[in-house]
Amino acid sequence: MKENRHYLQRLIQGAILCTASFAAVHTSAQTVVDTTRTYRIGEVVVTGSNNATGRNLLPYTVSTVGSPQLEATGNTQLLSAISGRVPSLFVSERNIFGFGVSNGGSGGIKIRGVGGSPTNAVLMMVDGQPQFAGIYSHHVADFYETEYVDRVEVLRGPGSVLYGSNAMGGVINVITKNAEKDGVHTTLTSQYGSYNTWRSSITNTVRSGKFSSLVSLGYDRTDGLEENFDFKQANVYAKLGYDFSDAWKLRADYSLMNFIGNDPVYPKLSDPESTDIYHQNITRGEASLSLNNYYGNTNGNVRVYYSYGNHYIDDPRHFHSLDDRFGILAYQNIRPWKDAAATVGFDFNTYTGKIPMSGGNAHTEGSMTTISRKSITEYSPYITLSQDLFGGVLILNAGLRMANSDRFDTQWIPQGGFVIHPAEGWMVKASVAKGYRNPSFREMYLYRPANPDLEPEDMMNYEITVGKTFSRYFGMDVTGYYSKGSNLIQTVDMKNVNTGSFINKGIEVTANSRPLDNLSVRATYSYLYTSLDNLTGAPKDQYFLGIGWQALPKFHVDAELRGIGGLYVSGDVEHQDYVLLNMKLTYKVVRALELFAVLDNITNTGYVINRGYEMPGFTAMGGFKLHF
Repeated sequence: MKENRHYLQRLIQGAILCTASFAAVHTSAQTVVDTTRTYRIGEVVVTGSNNATGRNLLPYTVSTVGSPQLEATGNTQLLSAISGRVPSLFVSERNIFGFGVSNGGSGGIKIRGVGGSPTNAVLMMVDGQPQFAGIYSHHVADFYETEYVDRVEVLRGPGSVLYGSNAMGGVINVITKNAEKDGVHTTLTSQYGSYNTWRSSITNTVRSGKFSSLVSLGYDRTDGLEENFDFKQANVYAKLGYDFSDAWKLRADYSLMNFIGNDPVYPKLSDPESTDIYHQNITRGEASLSLNNYYGNTNGNVRVYYSYGNHYIDDPRHFHSLDDRFGILAYQNIRPWKDAAATVGFDFNTYTGKIPMSGGNAHTEGSMTTISRKSITEYSPYITLSQDLFGGVLILNAGLRMANSDRFDTQWIPQGGFVIHPAEGWMVKASVAKGYRNPSFREMYLYRPANPDLEPEDMMNYEITVGKTFSRYFGMDVTGYYSKGSNLIQTVDMKNVNTGSFINKGIEVTANSRPLDNLSVRATYSYLYTSLDNLTGAPKDQYFLGIGWQALPKFHVDAELRGIGGLYVSGDVEHQDYVLLNMKLTYKVVRALELFAVLDNITNTGYVINRGYEMPGFTAMGGFKLHF
């Protein structure tokens, strides 16, 4: 009872705080504002529906971070750029850049306290294609760059009906750019600054008749925060398109990334006197081919994809893992009757992996530190249906997935919700959804706690959102949610078992505005209560205030204030409370050339996200962007 009263008090306090603080600010709750235009209520998203749908027509909570907002950070790493900008989303970090792997949870994503590392219950996707390494069942955070990204859509809450396993806590869908303009266009970006850090990229687009292409190359490097903490990575992304007609369009893409990093901190976590250096050499690649169809009452897509990873880690003992994944994603959107929309889809994927060497020792039968090649195959049909009633005043939505696997029993995954527009400018939506996550190879077969008899984790989520567009200059929304997880995998008496549970509940507030033609503002606040003790990577309070100001015709200022409260790191580190002030200054010399400076942690705040890893103080970068 006391906890419930406390939660209600926080709900009221959060709503009052955001209402008072954002009283000078505009637009719809789920809208993203950049410095040149305002995206209105009707902004279209695809995450939360396989059909492009207005955000406020979906019963689920989807936030968007567009390319202008990504550019405003000056950050090339996508997860760092969006962390803090979306309510309840938190990404753990460890260095000026470079997440690395197996280093105390760096790069772990939590939404509403669900997710993390070494496994993940938040699904990363690129253009709707699932991303995770087969051995550990998690994404590789350094794989995602900002340069070729059009926008990022974040579904807060379970997305398992549409996206299957690993979408238990939410979904982050990275939507890449297309070649929109005819002709050949190239953008070159380079910046240099603190800790001998260099970030650079070149992106080229071509559109000619029915053919289009986008190619992006990137290279980043840094000496890191201390000696032997250097990191460098190179990546290439290419997307080709051919429009056979207005109804049939073919797309193909390929990406390849390699990073090499050193880490002198990780060995000291177990032995403070250690002089070892943790070396990583990680390569990942993926390719896909998709065919889209567009007709009056129906549209759909079939995608075939393949991804692979080759990971060498010296800690300083040699470790080597390989994984690959093959999948087919297919769906068709139809309008079965008046004011109704349905999606019928089918997912198939098989992923494999092996660890041929660990601790310098080659794999032997019965080893608990290496594994022979293992595989899991998943195949799941699903259906969603929405119905407009009373001229769009009420929209009902429901969906169901039959999750099948060659390792686990069939699961039925439901979702349902509604959206009401009771009056001009008002929106109320509510949903209930189930999420699930299949155990990883690591949990079933690797290390001493391994248990091949594990069952999938599951979670039920209940949420309601109230939004109001008060005028052209101010709008906001408030979301309350309640999540209950069960069958969670925990290590008990040195064995992984399905005995865990949790209750997470909280509030999320979003407000956006353009009070002046040359000024835009976005603000968010989130509060999390969890029944779990010592939950890392899940701050109790988060707030964000972002401002874009066209101070002069050629001079632009982007500033952001990020606040974190009650972040648990470890037993020997106090709960972290910190505020970061970041700024980007841009000067357009001529139409084709921009100069910019990025100033992060201007107040030189000291803080820790992962145990043992001091985050950087004040850092400065300077660079240019050239269009030709």
